[in-house]
Order: sequence, then structure tokens, then C-alpha cells
Amino acid sequence: MRSHFFSLSFVLAGALFLSACSEPNETPKLEVSSSGPESAEALPPFGPDGKRALTAEEQQIVVDQLMQARAKEQAEGLGSGSVEVNGAWNYTGYSYLSPDPNAAIEARLVAVDVTISGHTAEFDIDDVEIIDGVKIISYGSDPHPEYLTLDGELMSAEQLPAAPPRASRWLLIYAFPKNSATFHLYYWGIQLTPDPVTIAERGLQLPYPEKTE
Repeated sequence: MRSHFFSLSFVLAGALFLSACSEPNETPKLEVSSSGPESAEALPPFGPDGKRALTAEEQQIVVDQLMQARAKEQAEGLGSGSVEVNGAWNYTGYSYLSPDPNAAIEARLVAVDVTISGHTAEFDIDDVEIIDGVKIISYGSDPHPEYLTLDGELMSAEQLPAAPPRASRWLLIYAFPKNSATFHLYYWGIQLTPDPVTIAERGLQLPYPEKTE
């Protein structure tokens, strides 16, 4: 996948390191309760430079705060923008996703061609969720995304889509129930499709990578 989104776990790990090593007046605000001398004795010792490592409880608080802040940024990433579905079809080309053959509900891959515009840099394509168009049951986010040109052709590996808020076009591949004929797309609780989208039989298919000996 040609993806340019940072790993949240990497960001959190870096933030924890910086929090532990920052100057005392730069330490994140932590609401840690103290029950007296016993709590104070449990704290890691301060070093000669006046710094100390965060306790496990403080680390968890920092992680929770960072995750909440990041989630809020992503949830607001669409801003006043829009997502337009150009088409959807049964998908049989290459994808790193594959339906679970042992799932209780038989599934197949579905490709969705969308154009996104007016969004912010915090918009996360991985958070676009596919939902049954009749039963309104979610079948998850984290599609296999590929860049398309604004004309709907597969973009070459050397190209990148336009930066927000300019329009960009994507092919999103999902695992979706075989017997569901329509779907909605959602982003952080926001319904992106005014009406259920019908899944066609044919459309663009990604080529399979050449086998190397």
C-alpha cells in the first residue's frame, strides 16, 4: 500500500519519551491522585538534573490524553469538506485484504471509488467506514486504499494526490457481505452518502504484482 499516514503507536512512543525527558515546566498536566507518603515513596527517583521517569500510571494518562487529542483531530478532519462516491463494484483484482472463509457471513471484496475535497490534513482515509445500506450494520473501516487520478485512472507510484483541501480521488477496497447489495460510507459517525450506494458487477481492478523467482 502506498500510504503516507504516520503510525499512532510511533507518535505515542515518541511523546512518552519526550514527556519523561522534558524539563519540569514542560511535563504534561497529569491528574494523578496522591494518598500520602506511600505514593511519594513509589515514585521513581529524581536524577541530578531534576528529572525523573514517568510512573506506569502517569504513562497511561499521557497515552490516553494523546489518543483523545488525536481522535478529536481525525474526527474533525473532514471539516466542511465532502466525500463523493463515483461508483462501487465487486472486486476481484489484487488486494492485501481477503475475506475470512470461516466467517459466519459470507463476504467478498468491494471497491469504492471516492473523491474527497475541502478536507483538512487531519482527515484519515483509514477511518472511512462501510455500513450495510439496509440493515445499517457496520463492517469496519481500514480499507485497502489506492490513489487515483481525478480522471479515475490508477496513479503511478511516483505520483502523489493533491494536498488538502484540494480534491483527491481514491479507490477503497473493503471486505463486505456477499448478499448485501448496497452500502453507506461513514466517517466518525458522519454519514457521507445521502442514499444507499448500489454495488455494480464490474469496475477497475488492480493488477497483481509480478512474481519474482
